[in-house]
Amino acid sequence: MTFKQALPRVVRKWGRAAYEVGRGGLLDAAEWAAGRRRSPLTPPRRLWRLVTSSSNDFHASGAELRDFLVANGLKPEHHVLDVGCGIGRLAIPLTDYLSPQGAYDGFDIMPVAIRWCRRITARHPNFRFRLVDLKSDRYRPTGANAASQFVFPYPDATFDVVVLSSVFTHMFPADMENYLSEIARVMKPGARCVISYYVMTPERRVVSAAGHGAFTYQHRGDGYWTEFPDLPEASIAYDEPDVLAAFAARGLEIIARFDGEWPEKPIQSQDVFVAQKLSLP
Repeated sequence: MTFKQALPRVVRKWGRAAYEVGRGGLLDAAEWAAGRRRSPLTPPRRLWRLVTSSSNDFHASGAELRDFLVANGLKPEHHVLDVGCGIGRLAIPLTDYLSPQGAYDGFDIMPVAIRWCRRITARHPNFRFRLVDLKSDRYRPTGANAASQFVFPYPDATFDVVVLSSVFTHMFPADMENYLSEIARVMKPGARCVISYYVMTPERRVVSAAGHGAFTYQHRGDGYWTEFPDLPEASIAYDEPDVLAAFAARGLEIIARFDGEWPEKPIQSQDVFVAQKLSLP
C-alpha cells in the first residue's frame, strides 16, 4: 500500500481540492505573464475547481450543458432557474442564447461564487444571482440555515426551466426532498426541470463493487449511500425507487432519463432526469 492509499479518502479529496487551487493560481499567473488575457466573463482558473478541474475547458462544459437543455426543451424566451449556480458555468453560455424576453436566476451558498457571478449581471441585467446562507459540511460549514427548511426566494409558477447540476449528489434526503418540493412550487405548469443524481440499483451495486468506476457507495446512511463516511455530503447516491417516488409525489413526470457511466468507468458522469410539471386540471 502506498502512502497515498493509506490516507483516508476524505483527506485525499481535500488534498486534491488544495492542489487544484494552487494549480489554477499558477495557470492564472502564467497566462497573465504571457499576455493572454481571459474574456471578461471567464473566471480565474483557481475558481474552476468549484465546478470542474482547473485543466478542463470551463466554457466547453458550460456550452455542453446549455446544448443539452436546448435539446430538452429550453427556448430563448424562457425564464431559467439555476440551483447551485456556482461560478456561472451555465449562465455564461446562456447570455448568448436567451433573448431579451428571457431571464436567468441563479443562487448558491458559496460567497466567492456569487461575488464572481455579479460581474455577469453588470453586463447582462436579465441575469441575476443570489447568495443564500445555508449550512453544508462540504461547501459552507458556517452556514446559518438548514437546506431542509429553505424556501426558494421566488414566487409560485415563475420558471420555465429549473436546472440542478451536481447538487443532489451532495444533499441528504430531507434537504433533497425539500428542494424538490420548492422546485415544483416555482415551476410553471408544463415547465421542465433537469436534475442530476447518482442512482443506485441492484445491478449497479454489483457493477460498482468491482471498483472500476468513479464510486462504489458501500457506506449506508439514513436513506442514502455515501462514498465518504467521514464527510457524507462529499458524494451521495440514492436508491432508484426513492428518486422515482420523490418526483411522483410532487407532480413531476419523468419524461427522459440519461444514465451516467460512473458505475463502470472512473468518470463522474451523473444520471440525469428530465421531468415535467403536470398541468393543472
